[in-house]
Amino acid sequence: MPNFFTKLKLIYLPFLIIALLVITIYSLLNWLLIIKEQLPLNQELVNLWLPIGFSILSVAIWLRPRVKLLSLKTKKDNLPFLYYFVAAGAISISTITTQEYLLTATGELTSLQNISQLNTAHLTKYYHIQKHFIDKQHIAVYYRTEVSGRSSEHLTFFIDVACPILSDSISKNSIPVAWLGTEYSKTISNNLNLEEKKSYSKEFTQEANEEFKNQNLNYFTYLDRVGYTSKQRGFIAGIKTSNMYNVGDPIIMEAKTTPFEDRNGDKLEWIFYSFGIGAGIWLIMIAIPKLNLAALKKYDHRSWQADIMAFFSPFTGMKWQDSGITAILIGLNVLIFLVMVFVGLGVVSFDTADLYKWGANYGPAVKNGEWWRLITCMFLHGGLMHLLMNMFGLVLVAAFLKSLLGNFKIGVAYFLCGLLANLTSIWWHPAIISVGASGAIFGLYGVAIALLTTNKTGEGNKKGVLISFVFFIGVNLLFGLLGNTDNAAHIGGLISGLIMGYILYFFIEAPKPPRKRRIKIKQETIIPDTGQTAQQT
Repeated sequence: MPNFFTKLKLIYLPFLIIALLVITIYSLLNWLLIIKEQLPLNQELVNLWLPIGFSILSVAIWLRPRVKLLSLKTKKDNLPFLYYFVAAGAISISTITTQEYLLTATGELTSLQNISQLNTAHLTKYYHIQKHFIDKQHIAVYYRTEVSGRSSEHLTFFIDVACPILSDSISKNSIPVAWLGTEYSKTISNNLNLEEKKSYSKEFTQEANEEFKNQNLNYFTYLDRVGYTSKQRGFIAGIKTSNMYNVGDPIIMEAKTTPFEDRNGDKLEWIFYSFGIGAGIWLIMIAIPKLNLAALKKYDHRSWQADIMAFFSPFTGMKWQDSGITAILIGLNVLIFLVMVFVGLGVVSFDTADLYKWGANYGPAVKNGEWWRLITCMFLHGGLMHLLMNMFGLVLVAAFLKSLLGNFKIGVAYFLCGLLANLTSIWWHPAIISVGASGAIFGLYGVAIALLTTNKTGEGNKKGVLISFVFFIGVNLLFGLLGNTDNAAHIGGLISGLIMGYILYFFIEAPKPPRKRRIKIKQETIIPDTGQTAQQT
């Protein structure tokens, strides 16, 4: 029993404090900066990904040292990760639910006699308009696609339709103050061939057109102003092609047919439900294992500032030679992804048109002189999972190559293999938009496989490393055959990497054989005639 109370004091109570602080502080900042001051940040980022990130960071800084007080050792040593995962999940779910509730609960309802009054009224989230007319004859339409899933196995078609909201049917040709947005979507398998995808796209377009014709857009109880999301960007992109577009970003509304009082649903209850369930699961998890008494004796009851310094201490004083080109490459890829997220292009996936604007590889554009796309596309990714999978592969192969090649040679191999991979992609797919660092990363794996077949990598577990690298390459190429990825770039990068690996063979010193150590043996010899001892080395 004393051990249980010790676990409550040192592990469970800090979890509750950390969870409440994350939920409270993040919600306060969200309300103050995003909701009240209208800071233009992507809504998916604010309500989903930042809460997850802050939850993981808080667990890593403050809870991780305390979890080590539990005896969680297993053969695979995976139990500590399970504890971190559950703790971060419990905090993030409650925080995400709170943000969703804040978004709807704090939104003000503004009543307008006429939509033209929107020009002089303070912008709020919800509107009730007494007199309105939805013009379905002057619509603005935008078609877009998004790829999602761990292996890009899902393809979603979107049709964003925006209709002018007018005071009455008489003023049809006037510039609208706001637009009513309606989105239609359909998800199919991304493993289908191009002809099947075209067939589904055509069928979906016909279904959306029929639904739009039969839909009574003038019937709604209130309007919800669309925030900074990929949906809003789709509506705006369509409106900007319309002859009724004026200047700036137009105001987009969505029609709601349910009573305004029901806008929150059961979000408030689920804040407490999710927090209670998470806290209960965490209590059971820390009650089961025993305390690690050795770790408990060494545990330093330090302040929260000391925990932060201890967490970041591995990164302080880190030299460029230590972090190397790997950290720089990962940093560039992540930085560009974060910039795209913060400007509102998405998180889970990006629109193909946006990727093209940011420098995706595209044969006709490259042939017209935009050669820089062969380089910029190496640092663009189609979404979050695409980025994570590529960075994971980069870390694995770079860790192996670092001691053999060093920073400069790895950097040269990365860029040359990526360049050749993108040229191969254009040759094989003349008019396909492609992004990603996978061509360059496959090139590094090609370099590693080539060097593993030589005498420049020493003895060690060469066979095991070679098999694991070949397996990694084979699995990714297999997924590419299913139609989700650009296998031409993968194969081009791999072949160029193999060739470069054998070239680099002549610029790498062979590993020195292990030095033989001379052992001095101290022994005693008895001299029989005197009985004295003598030492010999």
